[in-house]
Amino acid sequence: MKKPLFTLILCTAHSFPCLAGEIELEQITIKKSSWNQPNQGVWTFSQKAQEASPRLSLEEMIDYSSSIDLRKRSAFGIQQDVSLRGSVFEDTFVNLQGVQINDPQTGHFNLEIPLTSADLEQVEISKNAQKINFAPKRPKSEGLLLKTGFGNHALREQLFSFNFPLQEANSRLSIEHKTSKGDRQDTDFEVYNFSFHSLWEEQDKKVEFLFGSTERDFGADSFYSSNFPHEEEHISQRFFSLLAGLKKDIFTYNNTIYLRRHSDKYLLDRHDPSFYTNYHTTYVYGLKSQLDFYNDMFFAIGIERESIDSTNLSKHYRTKRGFSLGVEDKRMAKLVCDIEAGVDYYEDAGYQENAHFGLAYLLREDLKCGFSFDRLWRAPSFTELFYISPANRGNSDLAVQESDNYELGMDYFVENEFLLSLSGFTRRQKDTIDWVRNTSLGPWRAENVGEVDVYGCDFYSQVRFKSSFFNSFSLDYTYLDLDRDNPYNFSKYVFDYNRHKIVGILGLELAGYSINLIGSYSKPLGREEYITFDIKAKKHLKGFTFELEGVNLFNRSYEELQDIKGPGRLVKGSISYTF
Repeated sequence: MKKPLFTLILCTAHSFPCLAGEIELEQITIKKSSWNQPNQGVWTFSQKAQEASPRLSLEEMIDYSSSIDLRKRSAFGIQQDVSLRGSVFEDTFVNLQGVQINDPQTGHFNLEIPLTSADLEQVEISKNAQKINFAPKRPKSEGLLLKTGFGNHALREQLFSFNFPLQEANSRLSIEHKTSKGDRQDTDFEVYNFSFHSLWEEQDKKVEFLFGSTERDFGADSFYSSNFPHEEEHISQRFFSLLAGLKKDIFTYNNTIYLRRHSDKYLLDRHDPSFYTNYHTTYVYGLKSQLDFYNDMFFAIGIERESIDSTNLSKHYRTKRGFSLGVEDKRMAKLVCDIEAGVDYYEDAGYQENAHFGLAYLLREDLKCGFSFDRLWRAPSFTELFYISPANRGNSDLAVQESDNYELGMDYFVENEFLLSLSGFTRRQKDTIDWVRNTSLGPWRAENVGEVDVYGCDFYSQVRFKSSFFNSFSLDYTYLDLDRDNPYNFSKYVFDYNRHKIVGILGLELAGYSINLIGSYSKPLGREEYITFDIKAKKHLKGFTFELEGVNLFNRSYEELQDIKGPGRLVKGSISYTF
């Protein structure tokens, strides 16, 4: 059994931002308060940025960060794998309102966010901590949103969102429906999203309840194997969280209980369901308690249980218990630091440590440098441990994957006008989990492939113009290099990454329309490079909002995943009314 190693900076996985301030597409707004805090590693996509970005699903906006490689297995965000600075989709920690919602069956389901497009307040990408947090809007006492949209491939969308008082609590109820024939054969889909969010708070107390649901029925052409172009899948997810908070003098105490249920029905051939059909149901539920005191110190404990009942993987469960303590935004003249320390006990894996240390120094009012360190770990998914099929074989002897992440960066900032950011990073990863094989005809097998070293850099610049026509322009670039010291001849995921990615965003104002033009260049290792162009145009008129958005406007043919064609041209128009 592994013994816990207590060091100065042991901690639970926590973010340390890479870029200073908020990145917005419609209008660049960098808050001075953010600039003066140790946030050397987070991108924040605000509500305004969401509204200004072309996106055909709730999650797709994160692909406008060059550090993100969003692998779309189908159009409209039906299923997406997320890679952050070269990490595979299993390695990225996805959170909803601060609760981790990674699926223990497989990371293919991590980005199925159970909210409607009317519910999201902001998305934070914590690069060095490999974490993405989706934060819902606070409910209001009143307000109604009605929206309908249509697009190519017989796309139809309807959205209803209603804010109302419920006794003494502000509440919101949202319902969303989407359907399409898909952009290629056997990628048709129908999606229902539902959420209910209620918040009651007084001066020193609050209770917050969130329920989210997503139902997805879709054709899955070649999603998991190019040998089977007629796959089909049916997904159902429910998420509950209840938070009770109390604030007294120098103390704040929050308790959160949560439950995530996910079911998956998978057909290898939708035209012959009896040929091969799997059923999987996972549960993740737990309790988090955190005590904040003296404004910048905290202590937290948590317990979580994961279980699966599957026709292929059988029944399994595991439990995690842990604690963390630390200091947030501790100021010492021009220095600001974050420190966390904690240990988890994970069933079948023993004691595991996480670490975070962040330090920022203001060289001048407009110049900042920062350093961050994160120690992270992840357990193998149930699929990696137990899945058995002719093409893929799990491995019940897999060890926990561990990594140490380092980042050093500098930001130059001129308020409301200009931001320039440059950072270098490295990741030292042990017991890396990948699907590998030595011959092209053999089955893929989950293995710990040893150490993987990741090196890279991020460059970001943005400028806001005073012109009445040009609004803003930003340029984002990420370079990655992974050490290929791999004893296996073929790697399915770890060494399939973007060597280069560039995202340029130009914001315009024309005849009362707000327009954003986005170009994205990707050079995957071992596959052809490609460039895509997207657009979003919108106009407000007496409570109505008219929107036109399109992705891959020139219908570029490319692959985001080996042997899976990327989405072609997708165009959508919509009209909404708010009152």
